Amino acid sequence: MIRSRYIILALLPALLIVIGIFSFRLFQYNALFGKKETPEQAPVLDLIPILPDDPIIGATNAPHTIVVFEDLACTGCKAQDQILQELQTKHPGKVKIIWKGLPVNLFPYASEPAHQYAFCAKKQGKFEAFKDYAFANYTNLSRATLATIIKEIGLDEDTLNACLDSGDATTYIDTIRSLATLLHVQSVPTVFLENKQINTPASVEEWEVTLGL
Repeated sequence: MIRSRYIILALLPALLIVIGIFSFRLFQYNALFGKKETPEQAPVLDLIPILPDDPIIGATNAPHTIVVFEDLACTGCKAQDQILQELQTKHPGKVKIIWKGLPVNLFPYASEPAHQYAFCAKKQGKFEAFKDYAFANYTNLSRATLATIIKEIGLDEDTLNACLDSGDATTYIDTIRSLATLLHVQSVPTVFLENKQINTPASVEEWEVTLGL
């Protein structure tokens, strides 16, 4: 009986560790795959990380920061991109956009290659030009279309190919996907303001009310 008690005591620390690991994994599972939340229910986040490779559109010292998750093959994303461009034109220096590309579209062409090209276009300082051309052709982001776009915006093809071959673009996109999961992003476009997900404004006027401009 005494010996059995010693065995139980010896195994107790290991048992506690196993229980702790299981509880942590269960917490992770619930956090990543729990029930969907509306923007009103989503928790206020302390900080949405801005990655070194995130494109920043607008003045870096602008008082308002908007974080958008968008897909280059998304109809709503194209419309929102146009609205935000008009907002920045109307209120210069007031808004900066942190653009996080989240490829989700698979038909008629998977949009991930376009996002890889966008990543590499940013490396050459031509992200916005690429984005605008991509959205203009959002229903036909084939390899042939991408090849035409890079010629139109004057990307160096050797540098582009080296960037694509490096795998850095894929790593970045995977990071954005993981971040989108942690932030409970359910669709694109998804917009965050002051680290809180908001209902996406449908016009410049709605943005002006939201931002107090």
